[in-house]
Amino acid sequence: MELPCRQRVDAGEYIDRPDTSLDDIRDTLRDQAVVNRLLGGADATLSHVLPLLRSSGSDPIRILDAACGGGDLSRRIVDEARRLESRVEVTGLDLNVKVIECARQASDNYPEISFVHGDALRPPFEPGEFDVVILATFLHHLPPNEVIAALRVARDLSRGIVIAADLVRSPWAYLGIHLVAKLARFNPISAHDGAVSVRRAYTPTELASFAHQAGLEPSRVYRHRFYRMTLVYQEGLAGGE
Repeated sequence: MELPCRQRVDAGEYIDRPDTSLDDIRDTLRDQAVVNRLLGGADATLSHVLPLLRSSGSDPIRILDAACGGGDLSRRIVDEARRLESRVEVTGLDLNVKVIECARQASDNYPEISFVHGDALRPPFEPGEFDVVILATFLHHLPPNEVIAALRVARDLSRGIVIAADLVRSPWAYLGIHLVAKLARFNPISAHDGAVSVRRAYTPTELASFAHQAGLEPSRVYRHRFYRMTLVYQEGLAGGE
């Protein structure tokens, strides 16, 4: 039997359905946060954000966390900034009103974060409004033409730095998320969406191609553990995968 994920599929995820309850969304976001913390999702982004926080000056770094989900990454960024005594202002943007509400409720102790309802492909912001734009575990939700569009938008909103971290499509990642969901007793929606996300994901070669088509040059794709990858676009960066 041929393993899945040889070719990308564009199936739907339950969390994106308008009839999914707030309780199910909250449970799913909690499960996603566990996966991001334990299986490298957050680290695939943070490893590229931390050098920026360490080198920051007196002015706060303005970061857009586009398609922020439950805001767990935004909170991790603020936690690290506090630890490093760096100043940061994070804006979380998400298209799902229920998800934004969950993110706000979970972030009461984070005045450094503000949440905005909006579309990452048509965001309510001005060009160059942010120092850094982050697209974390978002691009796999989009078909190729919209991935390219999202990268262009992120580049235009930033002042020269885009960090796009995501899953790597792989049969082993697909089998692994099934095992994790079973052992951790995930909400059925989380278990379904996790497996679908892997099948919708791209490969490092595909992501590098999208960046080239979007005009994010120079950029580089880094591979991380647990089948994660991160595209980094930074003015003055040496390119290559």
